[in-house]
Amino acid sequence: MTIDGVSVRAILAEQTGRTRRNSKTDIRQFIGESELKITSLESQISILRDRERSCVDAPQDIIPQIDTLVGLRDRERACVDVLRHIISPIRTLPIELLAEIFELTIDDESHFEDTYVEDTYRISQICSDWRVIAHATPRLWTQHIRVRLGIKQISGRKHYADGLGAWWARSAPLPVAVSFERIRANIDPHVLEHVLRVAPRFRSLHCPSYLPVSLINRLGECRLDNLEELAVGSSYGYLNTVPLALTTALRLRKLNMSICSTRVLVVTPLWAQLTDLTLRFNSLDNAIFDIMAQCTALTRATIRTSGWYVDAATAQLPRLRAPLAFYHLHILRLDFGALQDYAFWGSVSAPALKELHLNFSKIQDRMQSATPLTSFLIQSPNITRLEIQCGAQALTSPVLIEVLGHTPHLTHLELIYPHPDTLIDHTPHLTVTPREFTHSFNDALIEALSYKNGVTPLVPHLHDFRLSNVDENEFATEALAHLFFSRWHADAEITSGPPAVARWRRVEVRGDFYSEQIRDSMEMLQRKGLPLELITVS
Repeated sequence: MTIDGVSVRAILAEQTGRTRRNSKTDIRQFIGESELKITSLESQISILRDRERSCVDAPQDIIPQIDTLVGLRDRERACVDVLRHIISPIRTLPIELLAEIFELTIDDESHFEDTYVEDTYRISQICSDWRVIAHATPRLWTQHIRVRLGIKQISGRKHYADGLGAWWARSAPLPVAVSFERIRANIDPHVLEHVLRVAPRFRSLHCPSYLPVSLINRLGECRLDNLEELAVGSSYGYLNTVPLALTTALRLRKLNMSICSTRVLVVTPLWAQLTDLTLRFNSLDNAIFDIMAQCTALTRATIRTSGWYVDAATAQLPRLRAPLAFYHLHILRLDFGALQDYAFWGSVSAPALKELHLNFSKIQDRMQSATPLTSFLIQSPNITRLEIQCGAQALTSPVLIEVLGHTPHLTHLELIYPHPDTLIDHTPHLTVTPREFTHSFNDALIEALSYKNGVTPLVPHLHDFRLSNVDENEFATEALAHLFFSRWHADAEITSGPPAVARWRRVEVRGDFYSEQIRDSMEMLQRKGLPLELITVS
């Protein structure tokens, strides 16, 4: 914007220099003087315009005079705006505080990455002062960013690579979070150049499945000195190094990894430093066991097996050289693809474990024995949260009752069953019909969980209970209502000593196919004050 041929930026520079040694009081006085000038100029402009309108033959110099006075007035107005800007509160904020305000404005976890990038650039374009501050605040440019390694449009490649380089240059020297988009074209050499240059500053790196092995090898040649979190899917091609230089990432603590071939696995000291591990592989074997045996510092772990290409009749479990113990593990998620993978956990212990999440939804074989799981629970006695996703065959009610009998400190329990109308759609390999699959939530389990006659039931400390897609054909509605009600008013029956069962804090029944009888029963319990929700999921 220009005023009488002079840009507002020039006026700002002029007034900033003029007031550099003046106090706020002095600048307010300057504003008052300018406002008086504006009033005087508007008066002169008004007089000349009246003369112009009243005289048929107005002097030829009136219009130029008016234009000159209007220019002076507008320039004086701009000076007032600039002077007010100079003494505005945000102008006097310390740069560090203003940078923190910028960060709070855009640092919203609910934002999509594109919104974050857009917000960051928008703040830097408000004015030159803000742009200088934003560009000089590296932490504004360190949030997670997705990198397109291959750009199809040739015309846009150079601009994208330059923008990526500028973004990372502003984040220096801080660590950055990066993920690669799945490649649908050849890797752009300009983008790759920036990636390899910044690799030593990667704080977290997420690689998609089927990442070219050539890129993995190039990254493996870099020093990943700041890498704390790595997620890497399956690659295509043959690796000639340990994936992503796991021998040099000395700060690596969180690893999410898919393993298709144990030939690429090498014993490294880094397994022992991991605290958060997610492993995905076909089935357990000795190479996988060797990895897990080294992960002695884990506090959180997720183990997923697909069960592909495994014949349950001929499969051999890893030969355990010694019981596998995770002394620091607090949260464990197990997703089993085959029954033999489940059996392996009978030789594992986690004495400090608090949360256990089990997924049996992919297992096709009937689970006849609870022994492997109960052996694990006996050696992991401090579990307070348990989630079980049941499959078409597992678990049976006797097995589940036996399992719960070894979780004396349990406070939170969630049982998730397949939706009866979609079971076959989601698991087409099954040979059973929806109504033939084993459903462990039945009258026997309800009886074991219910409190009556002062007898301590299963999991007496349970106060948060969540059910999904239970089959009401397997139990009596009255039995379910009694279970909920008995553990709600049990403490009122105790006249002395501690209660034999915890009082409900939350009960949730989730599904979209329950009968009117179930709904009426649940609503009746709600009217009695139970913290119970019947949630319809469409």
